[in-house]
Amino acid sequence: MVVFSCLCTDYAVQIFHDAVSTGNHECYLRSDTRLPMMHISDCHRATVEFMHAPESQLSLRTYNIAAMSFTPEEVALEIQKHVPEFKVTYKPDTVRQTIADSWPVRFDDSNARRDWGWAPVYGLEGLVSDMLRSIREKRTVEGLPVS
Repeated sequence: MVVFSCLCTDYAVQIFHDAVSTGNHECYLRSDTRLPMMHISDCHRATVEFMHAPESQLSLRTYNIAAMSFTPEEVALEIQKHVPEFKVTYKPDTVRQTIADSWPVRFDDSNARRDWGWAPVYGLEGLVSDMLRSIREKRTVEGLPVS
């Protein structure tokens, strides 16, 4: 599961469902729109690690955590390694694109890395593999077709 950062990143979940169910995805962002993303497991782990970090190590009360930043085109290309016939078209939505363009391409998590050793486990390859596996398993259990 991807943790998303704004109204404009739900494509990063839907693109996997579309890859497995229809083999086609229409993206409402430009192909080169880079946004910060994180696998939900990394998010959960970061929360627990922060809660267990000795207070003496913490220089702040709140921290940014980061994992990866990717574009719709980059995630689509990684999905195509698993679903070669997957096709993506781009039809940018003005409102969502404007929001996405206002976001940073990466969050600075250097304080979390320094103070309590934060480091993500999932990169883009691992995230894509895990998302496709999870969705295929769920669809199989539900008796739905899987590509």
